[in-house]
Amino acid sequence: MSRRAALLVAAAALVAAGAVLWPAPAALRVPAGLLLALVLPGIALTGALFGVRVLSTVERLVLPPALSAAVLVIGGLGLYAAGVHLGRVSWTALTAGTTVAAGAAVLATRRLRRQHADPQSVTETAMFGTVLVAERERLTVRTVFWRLVPLALALLLVTGAAALAIRATTAGRQPFTALSLAPAADSVATQPNRRAVVLSVRCEENGDVGYALRVAGDDGYQQTFAVTLPPGGTWTRTLQVPVTGTVTADLFMGTTAVPYRTVHLAGSR
Repeated sequence: MSRRAALLVAAAALVAAGAVLWPAPAALRVPAGLLLALVLPGIALTGALFGVRVLSTVERLVLPPALSAAVLVIGGLGLYAAGVHLGRVSWTALTAGTTVAAGAAVLATRRLRRQHADPQSVTETAMFGTVLVAERERLTVRTVFWRLVPLALALLLVTGAAALAIRATTAGRQPFTALSLAPAADSVATQPNRRAVVLSVRCEENGDVGYALRVAGDDGYQQTFAVTLPPGGTWTRTLQVPVTGTVTADLFMGTTAVPYRTVHLAGSR
């Protein structure tokens, strides 16, 4: 890897890390995350570990994603063992930091090779016109086939791993709806003998669902709400309920008469 390529890869890693950590649109975050996870660390490590070797086309195609995956596996295990929370920040720091460190190693290695080069031998080579010419390799169908086999196997493994990961994220998922009723931390009662509470509904069903909410308490207090939420949607409302007694919230799904969820919040006595 040349000095310019090492600098470009390190700069690309920093830009991608900024796109992932900054509240950018998903159209920018997703490609940047894929580059950090599957491409950039492997390219930098390939230059750092195999900089003095002439790699074949297959090796240049297979090594970057393989080394990037190794960074994720080994680095993730190291972060977990160190007690670091595995989140967007830690993964970004791991992949971008590895890329920048590997790029710096490439630059340092090239500098050392230049410092230890023999100027006399270079002068004599230039003076007598000695040129080393590598003969072009003659590729046959059989050679191409056996060189493409590792690439095909690597692509098959990556595709299978991605399919298993996607299947694992969806397997065993059960749709549900969460209902909560809790004292409001930042709100104060605006009416006498009342207290502020927060009523919240979160939908994790497979499609849009219509809910009916009924909140009841002492002194004949009662309120009803009709809510429709998509999957992943949340509805929240701050209510002024009686200070004394228990407040009960019933959640009905669709047109059913039996509550799907019920929560209680005790008050002062």
